[in-house]
Amino acid sequence: MKSNFLSTCLSFPFKDPHWLMKLTIGALLVLASLVIPLIPLFFVAGYGLRIIQRIILGDGQAKLPEWDDWEWLFKHGFKLSEAGLIYALPGLILLVIGFVMVLYPLYGVGLASLASATRQSIPPAGMSILTKGAFIIGVATLLTIIGAFLSAPAAMHMAANISVKAVFRIGEWWGILVRAPWKFVSAYGLVLAASTLLTIIFTVLFVTLAFCIPATIIISVAVSYLSVTTSALFASAYRAGMETSITQ
Repeated sequence: MKSNFLSTCLSFPFKDPHWLMKLTIGALLVLASLVIPLIPLFFVAGYGLRIIQRIILGDGQAKLPEWDDWEWLFKHGFKLSEAGLIYALPGLILLVIGFVMVLYPLYGVGLASLASATRQSIPPAGMSILTKGAFIIGVATLLTIIGAFLSAPAAMHMAANISVKAVFRIGEWWGILVRAPWKFVSAYGLVLAASTLLTIIFTVLFVTLAFCIPATIIISVAVSYLSVTTSALFASAYRAGMETSITQ
């Protein structure tokens, strides 16, 4: 059952006769976000929301919608992005603080070394800040992973109720989460693994200057595909939890 759930969500884009064109549009928007930060990604999120709402509120089938009504895509994509970040935001803020604490003493030592033309060591006070920063990064990473996981059912609840306020109705979406926990866990694990792998591949190819442009194009296509399949995975998990609560 679980493998069928995963395989259905991963393969559905290719059943559309125009899948190549639709995924290419998504990839172009991802590429555009490198020039115009964030804004093109709201359209991608809005496109994913259409997939989500069909699965949750419609016939339950994952299908690639048309790229139309761009105003709707942008407006609702922004709302979905907002909902998806709420519970991960505390961890992300701590991550930034931790990295600043780690980089600050390193940056200071680097400047001191340049100024004196001799290699300088990090003073005890700086080492203390660096150590605390590293600890904060570890805690923040854990909080971000947990927060991102909780954001999935919360964002699906927002899509199902067509209201950002639904994200804060924790008791409602938590009840759906606990009725289909392994579907959410398997979906999140797959998305996390795929995202990590893409990051590693992109980093390796990008530092090799000869492959930086092909790497950017390949990753954009992969992100477009991952966006639609992620939408289908979490929406299907949410619907499974919703249907379980109804039968009970």
